[in-house]
Amino acid sequence: MQAVLRSVGLAVAVVLVTAAAACSPAASDDEPTGTPTASATTPSTTRSDDPVTTPPDESGAGVTTPGVTGSEATVVPSPTTSASPPTRAATAPDVEVAGIGSANVITLPLDDWDVRVDWPQDPDGTDLGEYLVDHPDVAVLTNAGIFSTDLAPGGLLVADGRELRALNLADGAGNFHLKPNAVFAILDDGTAEVVDATAYDPTGVVQATQSGPALVLDGVVHPEFREGSENVAIRSGVGVSRDGRTVHLAISFAPMNLWDFATLFRDELEVDDALYLDGQISQVWIDGVTDEPLAFLGPYAGVIAASRR
Repeated sequence: MQAVLRSVGLAVAVVLVTAAAACSPAASDDEPTGTPTASATTPSTTRSDDPVTTPPDESGAGVTTPGVTGSEATVVPSPTTSASPPTRAATAPDVEVAGIGSANVITLPLDDWDVRVDWPQDPDGTDLGEYLVDHPDVAVLTNAGIFSTDLAPGGLLVADGRELRALNLADGAGNFHLKPNAVFAILDDGTAEVVDATAYDPTGVVQATQSGPALVLDGVVHPEFREGSENVAIRSGVGVSRDGRTVHLAISFAPMNLWDFATLFRDELEVDDALYLDGQISQVWIDGVTDEPLAFLGPYAGVIAASRR
């Protein structure tokens, strides 16, 4: 595992793990392009890291055209990124990283790791390298979910108990609105959860980010995903162990369809609840394992951050 740990692609999203940004609610090659429906908390424009697909869903039917920042149809590896899976666990002593199938998985037991969600609200967006300068205790960093062209989260974002962006239950097009979508949250009892956005309860929530689609809820794969789909792309996501005590971050190093990405969480990690974070613009930075974050893949909005306790 060399350079920035990321799926091969044109762009990167951020999740920060300290010892926990939203990409556009734009479509991937699986779903239609679109934005979160305009509201008091959701801008009406989006940044798209995926191509536009018509008609919607994972059927693969329709014509695919390039999105704003890149096309899932053409995957271009970064010159500093390895396209191969790790052949062994990462050598960094504090971070558990493993290659599983076509993805790299970072495992964060919450007894050992303080996982946070953050949104600096810089009008120029969140640059991962700059974020690390300002937060030297952070050991893992990746995107926190879908975001808009104004570099604001597409839905709920809670940082250290403060709701910075409201829950977005609006209908629309694109990955974010491929219902059910979901919320990843850290609670004040030290556990984590991924819940259907319509079932979200703010009681006890300390950190949270909303994105979509949900990959797995209650052990059931999203109903729109199709096994064997030829609609493949780079994927990043987050899942929570059944006891709520462990967070798993995953990012593919090769294009995957959404069914395979979802079942990686369900079948390989034995996770009943997992959330899609983003696609081609995603990257995960790990202290002592990866090179500096790739600035050209950003900027982002929210991040998931983790530091050692």
